[in-house]
Amino acid sequence: MSDSHALNVENLGKPVKLNYNYKSLCIEGALNRNRRVRSSRSCICIPTKNTNPTIMYVSNKHILYATYNTRTNMIQLNALIPEHPNDPESLLYLSKFMYTVKDNEKEKAIQFCRIVMSSVYQDLIAEKRLKILINPFGGQSKAKDIFDLQVKPVLEAAKCKLDIQFTEHQGHALQVARDLDINDYDAIVTVSGDGVIHEVINGFLQRQDARDAIKKVSLGIIPAGTSNSLSISMLGEKLGFDPIHTSLQIIKGRPLAMDICSVTYEDRRYFSFLSHSYGIAAYADLATEHMRWMGDTRTVVGLLQEIFSNKTYQLEAWILIAESNKEKIKENCRTSLKASVWKQIDPSSTGPVIDTIPPLSEPVPENWTKVDEDISFFLSSKVPLLNRGMLSHPCASPNDGLIDLLLVRGGKGITKQLSVFTTVDTGKHIDLSIVEYYKVKAFRLKPIIRPGKNAYVAIDGEHAPAKPFQVEVHPCLASILSLNSNFATRI
Repeated sequence: MSDSHALNVENLGKPVKLNYNYKSLCIEGALNRNRRVRSSRSCICIPTKNTNPTIMYVSNKHILYATYNTRTNMIQLNALIPEHPNDPESLLYLSKFMYTVKDNEKEKAIQFCRIVMSSVYQDLIAEKRLKILINPFGGQSKAKDIFDLQVKPVLEAAKCKLDIQFTEHQGHALQVARDLDINDYDAIVTVSGDGVIHEVINGFLQRQDARDAIKKVSLGIIPAGTSNSLSISMLGEKLGFDPIHTSLQIIKGRPLAMDICSVTYEDRRYFSFLSHSYGIAAYADLATEHMRWMGDTRTVVGLLQEIFSNKTYQLEAWILIAESNKEKIKENCRTSLKASVWKQIDPSSTGPVIDTIPPLSEPVPENWTKVDEDISFFLSSKVPLLNRGMLSHPCASPNDGLIDLLLVRGGKGITKQLSVFTTVDTGKHIDLSIVEYYKVKAFRLKPIIRPGKNAYVAIDGEHAPAKPFQVEVHPCLASILSLNSNFATRI
């Protein structure tokens, strides 16, 4: 096999040379410049920051589609081009290059496109069949515009097959996922906040063929909510809010295994992918619903209100701790990030998802740790970032089979609690003496509500009953399209 493939074409009568080396495409010749449409971040021809203004390099990651059109005798290349090629967080612009093929090189052009497509989608599914679920009401009600103006053009440029549906009411996405014909799709994509993701996961896990469905149809996410916790945890605080980068993740992402937690109340059992909160953090999530117009800033306001009021919350909790040493937890996290091991769902996994811990009505084993006092924070999570600027669980992993639990007991004073708030953006808060940080397999929590007082429980950022419940992690239960083998953790 040749190390590179070249094709001579023309752009408006001027010669252009395409050279592909299995890592990137080099376009050398006449490049029209500075024609772009910023509102949809698309353009026909591309500016370049290369020292030679007639040469452009497009990496495999950013090549979406290559084809030769017999009728027009033209080759078309669709790609996402970074505005600043050396910046990994640069804005991307959808670009379509069209070149005329010389009459005697038609077969060579066809073969050139085949080689490019085979290479850029190696071990991936090209032209994915996508079920798109758009929540027009969530967050700041911008999902439809985000999809129409930015996401749809990119997915269509990659020749994805789109089946678009708008959610009409709470629970609609759950119904869609539960009834989906899994043979018709490669992925189900949510254009929403985290709430619709929660519904899709629960819809899949209510099916008789739950494990088959969740293995066959991966989850893809386009951020269109307020916090977008899963998206920013996967791609970082900037790219995790960017519709173009998250569209690329759907097109070029591979299925990555993701732990899911079962949540059990006396009369109900369901599944969680994000967080479980009681105390100040739950208040900040739920008691600030009227401030949704502020975006994710509302959570910051809620946290400060609770810290300055010096409130505490009473509970009884039992925790199955896997690791309590913060230094060991951080070292294990660093090792995992360096190893970059790509985990996928076990293809042989079958049968229902069964809890291994005792039922809520029975006592827990003696090796569980009991917490029976006032607390400020009881916040467990499967993702590192719950909001922008809030790296609350910096050692969280998508698939380590453990839940990260942050615990701050009551009576620590306003100043010390503020120190948690002022360092949470970097994850350094877990080094503070008042912060307990654990890796756990399961926990049971009994809220104790003082007379005349309110208290909140939040599961995946949504209201849950302030009644006894328990949580258990189920390793590698779900699958999500990802460009990376781990979260974008900055520990």
